[in-house]
Amino acid sequence: MTDGDWRDGGFRQRRPSVETLAWVAASMGRGSRVVGFRRLTGGVCSAVNRLTVERRGMRTFVVLRQYPSGLGLQGSLEKEIANLGAVAGSGLPVPSILATDVAGAATGGTPSLLMTRLPGQVDLNQADPRSWMTKIAELAALLHSLDLPAKTLRPWTDSWIAPLDRLQVPVDAQNPAVWKAAFDVMAASPPKGSTVFLHGDFLPVNLLWSRGRITGLTDWNGVVRGARAVDVGHCRRYLAALYSPEWTEQLRSLYESITGVTLESWWDLYALLHYDDSQPKWIRGQVAGRRPVDVPGMTSRVELAIEAALRRLG
Repeated sequence: MTDGDWRDGGFRQRRPSVETLAWVAASMGRGSRVVGFRRLTGGVCSAVNRLTVERRGMRTFVVLRQYPSGLGLQGSLEKEIANLGAVAGSGLPVPSILATDVAGAATGGTPSLLMTRLPGQVDLNQADPRSWMTKIAELAALLHSLDLPAKTLRPWTDSWIAPLDRLQVPVDAQNPAVWKAAFDVMAASPPKGSTVFLHGDFLPVNLLWSRGRITGLTDWNGVVRGARAVDVGHCRRYLAALYSPEWTEQLRSLYESITGVTLESWWDLYALLHYDDSQPKWIRGQVAGRRPVDVPGMTSRVELAIEAALRRLG
C-alpha cells in the first residue's frame, strides 16, 4: 500500500491519502477542505484519524476509519455501517455516518467510513473505580433494553475464539485445572433463555468519557442478539486482565443490581474464555500506552475470575 501497511497486528497508516482527503472534502459539502488530521490512539485492525474540515470559515472535527485493502475486511466495515444505522436515534452515545466508501473506489483502494466526532476520550486511569464501573453497568443496561434487530449469537462459531476442541490452557496458567473445568462446562449445550441486543465488543477501550460521564460507545461491527452475560462477561474479562478479579465481581454485582437480572454463568464463562495466549499482546496494543499493563500477571487474574464464575455454577 502507498499510504499505509499492516504490521504486528495493526494498521500502521502514515497519513490519509490524497484521494482520501479529497473524498472527505467532497463529502462535507461544496467549498470544504481538510486542513488537519491526527491519528487517534488504539486502533488495531483499522486506522482511525480525527480530521479538521474547514468550510466557509467554520471548522469541524470528523472521524475517519479506514481498513487495509486486500485483507478481506470490507465485511467488518459493512457490518459497522449497518449497525450504526440500526442504533441511530436509540439514545446511545454513538457517532452518525457522514459518508461511506466500502470498496475504496474514491479513497485509493482503502475501505473508508466517515463519521461525526464524539466528545471525550478513553479513560483507563480511574480516580473512582466504583463510579466508573457503575456508569459502565448503566450503559450496558440501556443497551440491553433496546429492541433492535440483529442476528442470533452462535457460540463457538464466532470469530473471536477457536472451536471447542481446540481450546488450550494458557501457557502461563497458574492452575490448569481451573481452565479444564471451564472447558468441560462449555462442552454442554448453552442454556436457553431470553436474548437481548448486544454490542458484541463491550470493552473499556470502546468507551469515551468526558467529565465523569460516558460520551461515546464505538466499534459497532459485532452486534448480535444473545445473553446479557456475553457483553458483561467480555467487559469483565478485560477488567480482570487490566486491573483485578475483584473489579470483575463488582461489575457483575452492579449490573445485576441495576437490572434486577441475574447473569447466566454459562454465558459469563463463555465470554471469559475468549482469553488465550494471544490476548496479552492484543490488549496491550489496544491500551496503546494509556496506562501501564501488567502483562505477566494478566493470565492469573483472568484465571481467578474464571474460578469465581465456576463457583457460581455450583
